[in-house]
Amino acid sequence: MEKLKAELWDKVQYIFRNYYDRMIHASIFYDGEVDLDILRKSIYRIVTHFPILRSTFHSSTINPHWEVNEDYTVEEMASKVICDDLQASALASLSKEVNFKSKLQFEIVAHYSRGKSAISVLVNHMCLDGADFKYFISKIIEGYNLIARGGNIGDLQLKRGSRSHAQIYKDMTEEEAEEAKRLYKNVSHTGVKNKFDFTADANCTTRFNFKKISSEKVQALKAKGKEYGATLNDVFMTAYARAVSTRLAPSEDKRLVVTSMKNLRDHIESENSESVTNLTGFMPCVLEEVGENFADTLRSISEQNKISKEDKFCGLYGIPLLALAFKLFPYAVAEFAIKAGYENPLIGMSNIGIIPEEYVELDGLKCVDTFMTGATKFKPYIQLTSTTFKGETTFCIAQKCSDEDERRIRSLLDAIETQLDEFLTA
Repeated sequence: MEKLKAELWDKVQYIFRNYYDRMIHASIFYDGEVDLDILRKSIYRIVTHFPILRSTFHSSTINPHWEVNEDYTVEEMASKVICDDLQASALASLSKEVNFKSKLQFEIVAHYSRGKSAISVLVNHMCLDGADFKYFISKIIEGYNLIARGGNIGDLQLKRGSRSHAQIYKDMTEEEAEEAKRLYKNVSHTGVKNKFDFTADANCTTRFNFKKISSEKVQALKAKGKEYGATLNDVFMTAYARAVSTRLAPSEDKRLVVTSMKNLRDHIESENSESVTNLTGFMPCVLEEVGENFADTLRSISEQNKISKEDKFCGLYGIPLLALAFKLFPYAVAEFAIKAGYENPLIGMSNIGIIPEEYVELDGLKCVDTFMTGATKFKPYIQLTSTTFKGETTFCIAQKCSDEDERRIRSLLDAIETQLDEFLTA
């Protein structure tokens, strides 16, 4: 049986399994019915090309690895559900977890209701990150359209290459690469312990909560942000920081850290990974104080994010430390060391960004809505994910929590929108 090396972030995602569900999620909604047979054929082509998606992870104490499976069928690529409520059905599918021991590292379901349909996509985050999740979905759609228009699915072009994190250094000069590989600073250690005020409730289930920001409002926020020299993401982070700052667990520390996930493909000239993989790093934004008003907070966040992005090694700090741990110690020891020394962000933000219409439009069907979100966090960790489709931004908090926790999350999302509205009218 063919074996694949467990790459750096495969192992890190596995180690962090007690912090979140290790899944990445998406749903796509259509005004007509998806052809299940065509959908399955497209997925089959992609899964055949990328063996990581049909492999079983073995968490050996010495040498963790993937074993590639060959006993898979077209029918297993996607299942079918007839339902009354497309969104409820899709979210129920996304509430599951794909076991790393499974034969396939994804679960795709086509949901049908009164002439409309939805596709839910659930993938083990160990296999890929947000950027390659978008790529995976876009290729499913491209393959579907190729078949639907009478083409040959074998003509679908797919990238081929390494999954190693080392590719982030390949386009640097020799001197830059050497310097980048010595960035041992552990940026996960900020010294700030403030966290969202979750309950101690133990009866928790996976919940997805959303807040949509209209395209008109998004454009207005973008324009007003520019007046402060800030990006739209800075504006969103400011609203999040200000909203969450009033909903923290009791603490004498007034500081706040919002950690973004940095796409490390920015360090590659093609801005693309060689294969589907994880290429992400931490970009913490530390606020010594939140500020009296939105503009104060925005200036602080914008300035700090600008400094981070102008750093030619943005997002690369700490990665050599992780790589060194796996190199020096047996896996079981490295796992213990990383758990002890690496801190998962208590308050995170992930901007998956724009979902181009061509990534989700199926032949003969109009896509009416879509969203993507990262892992479902476990308390006390929380993360706000944003995606933008047809100009409209969807905020999502995927959380394993109780009914009361969910009420607090909904209040947080409402407060984020209020902060944005107040910024526009200030």
